[in-house]
Amino acid sequence: MKNIIQNRITLIDGLADITRHHEQNMLEESVLKTITDLFPVETLHLYRLHIFNENKQLSLILFIDQEGQVAVENNLPTHTVSEKLNTALLASIENKKIELLNYQHSGWDVIYPILNADKDVFSLLVCRFSEPPSLDEQQIMSGVLSVYSNYLSLIEKTQRDKLTGLFNRETLDSEITKVLLKESFEHSQKKNTSDQRQSDDLNTWLGVIDIDHFKLINDTYGHLYGDEVLILVARLMMGSCVREDDLVYRYGGEEFVVILKAANEHHALMAFDRLRQNVYEHSFPQVGNVAISIGFVQVLGQQSPSDVIGMADDALYYAKENGRNQTVSHKNLLDQGKLIVTKHVDNNDVDMFIDEVIF
Repeated sequence: MKNIIQNRITLIDGLADITRHHEQNMLEESVLKTITDLFPVETLHLYRLHIFNENKQLSLILFIDQEGQVAVENNLPTHTVSEKLNTALLASIENKKIELLNYQHSGWDVIYPILNADKDVFSLLVCRFSEPPSLDEQQIMSGVLSVYSNYLSLIEKTQRDKLTGLFNRETLDSEITKVLLKESFEHSQKKNTSDQRQSDDLNTWLGVIDIDHFKLINDTYGHLYGDEVLILVARLMMGSCVREDDLVYRYGGEEFVVILKAANEHHALMAFDRLRQNVYEHSFPQVGNVAISIGFVQVLGQQSPSDVIGMADDALYYAKENGRNQTVSHKNLLDQGKLIVTKHVDNNDVDMFIDEVIF
């Protein structure tokens, strides 16, 4: 009886901790730690399911080892999936049911599909046990994962724009802050080591995007068609992203923001301009062709999200005032003298710039 009460307390405490978090990565880590407290699991692998043109791909996003150590993002161990496990993973996605794998003397893998609000699998949890869990334990585990899924859906509703379904402005500030902190940390690490080799990591770029002559579209065709243009532009931009960590935001009105990874400015320019071309080449119902203008900047060394967006916005302003339907780099404008720094403040090794567009 004492053990039953303790298990209930552990479960309640775990659920309380899960619903305390508002960031998805922290939420997922809390879920897996709750599971390790409740069940005698040896290891946990959390996979995210990605579907591109009906092709299913799984990526490992979180791992807990036998000592309870958590690995995320760049700290994830080198990982290969056996043919046997891969077949079971695909079966769990297809059937939306728990799959059990027996490895004879090395234990069991239990695969739990995690479903979203539309009852589609979006993640898979693989738990390694020395002995297979009972049906009651499987039901409790599924219940914990359902709480996680339902709570994640509620969080996403607060983070999404209602019209387009894109991330909203509040989540954009949070994402830029995370990138700036990461860049600052990596810069300090390089300064404290003798290894000055260039990193092969992709750089982060932010583009501010504005639909050209959107007011004219609203005035000519009405707000219903204007809303349809916003929705279709959002979908086209999402379809133009080639990496799973590319992010698209509704910034407000007819403005959007895209954060993507690229090795250098030239590759970033090609990525943003491909997005622009995909929108312009699409035939919108009643309206026809719709053009967009883009200003972009590397997310590096700025002091705050408003500084990053401000630089990209200056480039966008230049694009709008000089022909529209084009993609413009903030750095390129500086190099050409079309955008000048009118004020410079050095604040604890952080450079602040206030830019002026020159015509």
